[in-house]
Amino acid sequence: MLTLTRFDHISMAAPDWSEQRERFSRLFGFRFLREFKASPGTPFAGCVSRIRNTQIEWEVLQPDGPGSFVQKFLDERGPGLHHLTVQVPDIEAAVAELERLGLSAFGGISEDTMWWMAYVHPRDSGGVLWQLYQPKRDESGDQVRGEGGAVGFKRLDHVALASPDLDAQAEWYVRVFGMVVERRWEVPAGGYKGCLLRIPNTELKFEILEPLGDEGFLQTFLAKRGRGLHHVSCEVESVDGAVAALAGEGITPPGGVADDRWKRNIFLSPRDTNGVLFQLFEEAEG
Repeated sequence: MLTLTRFDHISMAAPDWSEQRERFSRLFGFRFLREFKASPGTPFAGCVSRIRNTQIEWEVLQPDGPGSFVQKFLDERGPGLHHLTVQVPDIEAAVAELERLGLSAFGGISEDTMWWMAYVHPRDSGGVLWQLYQPKRDESGDQVRGEGGAVGFKRLDHVALASPDLDAQAEWYVRVFGMVVERRWEVPAGGYKGCLLRIPNTELKFEILEPLGDEGFLQTFLAKRGRGLHHVSCEVESVDGAVAALAGEGITPPGGVADDRWKRNIFLSPRDTNGVLFQLFEEAEG
């Protein structure tokens, strides 16, 4: 399996990184760190922000022209989650391990001024573009507490993948990424089943969801978009407080407040976040 040092960032594609940065800063309190400009070999601009109470960052990619791969992504899928990035101790060893596992690094090894990089293609990983990287210099930093934004953001919990075959996909992530299954569940009334996996050396977790039957929100998602990243889940100070704050932003969570055995939660529609479905939850008492 691959050795993962840490989870670095979640990346999304958007037509205007500055507008997206401002939106997420206002809603979630993401703290702007830096912007980057397009250059030869990198046909995109964008920015990086820090997610509250973590060392995980949120990246926004903006195309630099009609030929950019980011523009192709936007044309085909619209704004939304693009890739996930994890650090490895040795990029060449990581690529060799992928080959031992019967996989290949999409595009081989590349580099910029900061990193050596390789990619696992979505067709191999069940719908997720994974970026593996080895830094050229120390990148350690302190956690940033920051502000909670309008919704009272506390922490990032997990990223969810929609898949037609949960068992096979979970086995792949255990075998290739060394993830550990924490729990499984079925929600017949909701038309889905799922499992939650722990990603090594990070507080972020990875959820896999599979539809039960031929109807429901997951089946609709898979029919429309295929296998891929479905939502990002975050804990907030108060769901009721988040609902009230969102009303002040002119946002109404679709479906209202839901309760299950683990948490109370709401969803923020991609229409209101410019492409990303967010689950906001508070832990159930007791």
